Amino acid sequence: MKKLFLVPFIAISILTACQNNPSGTTVVMQPPPPPTEDTLVSDTNVAPPPPIENDKDVIDFVGMQNQPTYPGGIAEFYKFLGKNIKYPTQAAEANLQGNVFVSFIVSKDGNITDIKVDRKLGMGTDEEALRVLGLSQRWFPGTIGGNPARVKYNIPIKFSLSKMEPKN
Repeated sequence: MKKLFLVPFIAISILTACQNNPSGTTVVMQPPPPPTEDTLVSDTNVAPPPPIENDKDVIDFVGMQNQPTYPGGIAEFYKFLGKNIKYPTQAAEANLQGNVFVSFIVSKDGNITDIKVDRKLGMGTDEEALRVLGLSQRWFPGTIGGNPARVKYNIPIKFSLSKMEPKN
């Protein structure tokens, strides 16, 4: 019974929508005017970022103009980690696998400082991640407005038994 009421309602809606404009006017959509020199944004009229006030200021990695980079790129950094990390014996015997999430600051001179474990895995893996990060060579620092800046960097370090040998 409800379906019978629905059919005339749909038919009336379609007829109403298809009717001609009673006033006989036609609406024409115009494309926007092309941009002028006043409305264009260029690199020359964008204000530079504010200078870093304090040497202790740390900038989030996402907000950087030029982000810090490891010599040779991030793939080389992960090769360095893979070559230098020794799987802790206790973790290997317990078949412990997973990620240790670490954060550090790439300083203005490219050194890694303030290394911290943000999410632990345990059984010596956290300490091993900290040890190997401390061995890292200097990075190319991130910059803002052409000036080097201290930048916080976060990475996961994966511990997988299939790829690593236990530490003796």
